[in-house]
Order: sequence, then C-alpha cells, then structure tokens
Amino acid sequence: MLEELDDEEVDEGAPAWMATFSDMATLLLTFFVLLLSFANMDIVEFRTMMGSVRDAFGVQFESQGDFAARSDSPVTVAPGGSPAAPSVLENAPTIMQVREALEQHDIDGEVDAEPVPRGVALRIRDGVLFESGSDVLIPEARPLLQEIGTIAETFADEIAIEGHTDDRPIHTGRFPSNWELSAARSTAVLRQLSASGTLGEVQASIAGYAESRPVADNDTAAGRARNRRVEIILVTPPDDPDPTEPES
Repeated sequence: MLEELDDEEVDEGAPAWMATFSDMATLLLTFFVLLLSFANMDIVEFRTMMGSVRDAFGVQFESQGDFAARSDSPVTVAPGGSPAAPSVLENAPTIMQVREALEQHDIDGEVDAEPVPRGVALRIRDGVLFESGSDVLIPEARPLLQEIGTIAETFADEIAIEGHTDDRPIHTGRFPSNWELSAARSTAVLRQLSASGTLGEVQASIAGYAESRPVADNDTAAGRARNRRVEIILVTPPDDPDPTEPES
C-alpha cells in the first residue's frame, strides 16, 4: 500500500479551490468595508446637518458626544459660559422690539403692531389719518407718519403700505368703490412718508384691498372701525428670524 502511494503524483501547493475561496473572501471583506465607510459618512453628514439646525435656532455651544454646530458666523457667549441670545438684524425685528419702539416714540396709542406672514404690520387705527370717505391726510397725521417712517427705516429694508375699508359701499365722483378709496389712501401715506425723508433707502410698495381682508366682523360698529385701517408692513427677508418669536 505504501508503495502505491509513493508511485502516485502529489500536487504541490494549495488546492485549486482555495484560490476561488480567497477571491470570494476578499470581495466580501471589501464589500463590508465599503458598507462601513458609507455608514460612517452618513453619520457625519447627519451630525453636520443637525449642527446647522441647532445653529439656526441659536444653540451655540457644544457638549461631549453631542452634535457640533457648523456656522460661518462668530459665536458670542455670555459671561458664565451660557450661550448668548443671537443678535437680531436691524431689518428683522421681533414683535416685541417693534412694540417697544412704538412706546418710545409715544405712538402706541394710535398704532398697533401685529405679526403677519410677511413680517410685522403697523396697523394705524381708524380716524387717525383720514376723515370718513377721504384720502386727504388730516394735519395730525403728518407728525405720526414722521415717527412711523423713522421706525420703518430702523427695522426694515422694504415696506408694504396697504389700505383697507369696511364693507359699506361708497360711490362718489372721486371714488366709485372702496377699491379706489383704499388704494388712494395707501398712495397718500406713501407720498407723505417720502416727503418726510425718513424712509431713506427703504423700498416701498402700495396696495388697496377694500373690504376683502377684514380683521373683525363688519356687523358691528366696532368691527367696522377695526377694518377701516392702513397697514405699514415691515417686510422680513426670507432668511431672517421669525418676527413672531420674542427675544429670549
């Protein structure tokens, strides 16, 4: 038996199937390494994204094992290590800032500040600017618009002046309907603001909405008085903070 084994030829080296097995193992290793590298890349991108979201909401500190905020703007930290409130751009006022400005200019009794989708609206109350059915500014309106123009220049790069009426119809030689009246009142306000020189480089637009955008019920005298108004909207740029959010 031993002689028969010695006579048989014995192949040197590893069997042929080992080459195929090695190739398969190498390919599997490469595949799992690629999967691992992709998984790590997703985590990094996720952390960066979450860090940007945190930075956008004013969270400016980093804790161990948490998301790292990525921002091109400098970070200001208040004394004691607590994060400082993000500074608010002049052209992106919060509602609290505008109301404080109205109080400082002593016109909060004639003008209300309300948040709207486009920014902050300075809502001038009925009878403050015009007589009933007229687009001629009363004498007391000019100093009021002077103060409003100063506030608008401080907080906005763009304003929109909108005229509104109640639902009672008007038909005169000058104003066939409320549409013409509301538009004429917006024009009169813009002319006065421009003449006062307070707007500076602020861009302005006008619109007349007649009775189409009420803020109160037209069935009552008080509701109709609220609907008869001129609004000067301090337009917030799209990338600026939400004006409805008060400062922390």
